[in-house]
Amino acid sequence: MFKINELILDNLKSVKYSDVNKKEILKDYIFNNESIELDKNVEIKRCKFDGIIFDEVNIKFGTLENVEFINCDLSNLSFIDTHIFRVSFKNCKLFGINFIDTTLDNIIIEDSMCSMANLTCVKINNSKISDSNFKSSSINNNELKNLILDRVNFSNSDFINTKLKNMDLSSCNIEEINIDLNCIKDAIISLEQTMDLIGLLGVKIKE
Repeated sequence: MFKINELILDNLKSVKYSDVNKKEILKDYIFNNESIELDKNVEIKRCKFDGIIFDEVNIKFGTLENVEFINCDLSNLSFIDTHIFRVSFKNCKLFGINFIDTTLDNIIIEDSMCSMANLTCVKINNSKISDSNFKSSSINNNELKNLILDRVNFSNSDFINTKLKNMDLSSCNIEEINIDLNCIKDAIISLEQTMDLIGLLGVKIKE
């Protein structure tokens, strides 16, 4: 069984984002209960965001490392070609978030609303998603390795060129997902979920 590396968040300084020199790497800070518009190309290391509303922005070529988001609203943000390492999202709003050409390494997403997310050309490694809603999301051309999925709602989502081999989907909602046999091959599902996927075989159930 693989292990997800824990965040290292010691000796952080509580500040207001308006008081930070934006030319510096954001490092060793705690931000609480404010609205923030991140600069493009920002690098964030060893930071905690609690109760933060992020204004819509494209985050390009940046790095997020050892970052914790709690009770934050990151809806409609675009992470483009970003390396996200050892980051957790807890009880966050991630509606319509875009992860494009991004690496998610040692990531935890839990108790979060992520419907209509766009995961395109994403590499996910050593990560866990639990008790979160990814309804109506687009999950395209991704590489998945050592990913735990626990009680995730993927209903009405598209899985395109994303192989789920050895992924345990048995606790997840996969109603009306759009997926082909090649992607779902060798995934682990529950007996009840067979009804959600039987249409892939080109057969009809007689009642």
